[in-house]
Amino acid sequence: MQFSLAGAAAMVAASVSSLRLGELFHLSWWDYHGYLLAGFVGAVVGIAVSSRRNRAVIDTIADAFDDSPIVHIESGYPEALRALVSAVEAKDPYTHGHSRRTAELAARLGSRMRLGTDDLRALTRGAYLHDVGKIGIDEAILNKPGVLDPRERRDVERHPVLGAEMVRSAPSLAETIDVIRHHHERWDGHGYPDGLVAREIPLLARITAVADVWDALTSDRSYRPGWDPADALAHIVAGASTHFDPALVDLLVEFAYTDLGVRAPSARGDVTVAVTAVENCHEIGAT
Repeated sequence: MQFSLAGAAAMVAASVSSLRLGELFHLSWWDYHGYLLAGFVGAVVGIAVSSRRNRAVIDTIADAFDDSPIVHIESGYPEALRALVSAVEAKDPYTHGHSRRTAELAARLGSRMRLGTDDLRALTRGAYLHDVGKIGIDEAILNKPGVLDPRERRDVERHPVLGAEMVRSAPSLAETIDVIRHHHERWDGHGYPDGLVAREIPLLARITAVADVWDALTSDRSYRPGWDPADALAHIVAGASTHFDPALVDLLVEFAYTDLGVRAPSARGDVTVAVTAVENCHEIGAT
């Protein structure tokens, strides 16, 4: 039994060490979790047969499952790109944590859609890096407490293209390019940078768009406090079939109710909250 426990602990500890050394994605997703599961099962069997409790083994198993999914994702990023995300958020203190929260919500929505593991990884990484191009945007514009003028808006609207070009040189991040470039496209074709329409917009970018706007609306910004979640949901519901993929809006409505206890308005478009910012990307966060 001691050999069973020791083997299980070694397997789980090895997977944890791999994660913390940034080597997680050198294994496939299924291999990685297979090793964790094998270690876990081995430990349970050993403990069930033997009455001895090995505290080190239990602690090792617990440690393997302590980290949130976003920590697993972030560990695979080059340090330089993680630093870039931090630099972007440092330019605008009101967006601190926005990239992480957007990635977490995108991952939750993707899981509800039963996306495959490769797509979930690409979605989460892309959503985490979606605003990385803002490193090239003037800080004064990002923090402007009011409506952007046409020149400023054009400058802000460069950030998806800038971000996509930044990660293009890293082959390991090729899966994130579509999300970064297209998270500001609109279902009706009036988005940017390419004016894609409906299903021309990559699915992972459509998911990120919903998560991005939700977090932008519910977070404090330099020019306004965060919206009440019910008002934010009403805004997004009102944008179904114009700004957002209507199927993904329905998915967000389901998530908001089951996970947050927030109810959607009774019908799309039946919105009483003043949403003068509907067409102004800066006023809903310029994210």
